[in-house]
Amino acid sequence: MREQRGFTLVEVVVALTVMSLLVLATLTAVRTLGDTHARVEATTQRLDEMRLVSQFLRNSLRQAVPVRTQTRPGGYILGGRDELSWIAPLQGVEGVAGLQYKRLFLEGETLKIQFVPYHPALESPDWAVAKAHPLLDDVSEFNVAFRGKAQEPWLEQWDEQEALVPQVVKLQLRVRERYWPDLVVAPDLFQAAF
Repeated sequence: MREQRGFTLVEVVVALTVMSLLVLATLTAVRTLGDTHARVEATTQRLDEMRLVSQFLRNSLRQAVPVRTQTRPGGYILGGRDELSWIAPLQGVEGVAGLQYKRLFLEGETLKIQFVPYHPALESPDWAVAKAHPLLDDVSEFNVAFRGKAQEPWLEQWDEQEALVPQVVKLQLRVRERYWPDLVVAPDLFQAAF
């Protein structure tokens, strides 16, 4: 009679341990790959949001039109530390196009923008009745600064007392506890100076 030989208990335990370690390593690698993909996706989404908002604001401020009004002979760009108003063209937001008064401001933790159609007889729009469009969420800081000439210091206020339109506008944003790069824009009419 031939002896039948099988695996010993120790061999079975060692084989199961090695196989368990291989399965655990594979599952850990798959989970790490999934987490990395989610982080890359979130970072990409944040960067896309930053790019789109920055591009929109840069284009709009660059196209600012120095429209003179009775109280603003130098042109309509107003603002303070956390608010900015200007006149620029707008292309097709909610069926509205053409020259618009625009107002950018922080309400709670949402950066919002308002549009009111420009009319030569309208000295200043009534922002209280204008619809506010959310532009960016989770904003903890929003600062605006102005520079009248190339070598002058940054000003936190630009109002009716200023004789001219600022040559440069700087926006600083802190979104989701991260600072965005400063958005520094010179309207087209002053680009040659910088």
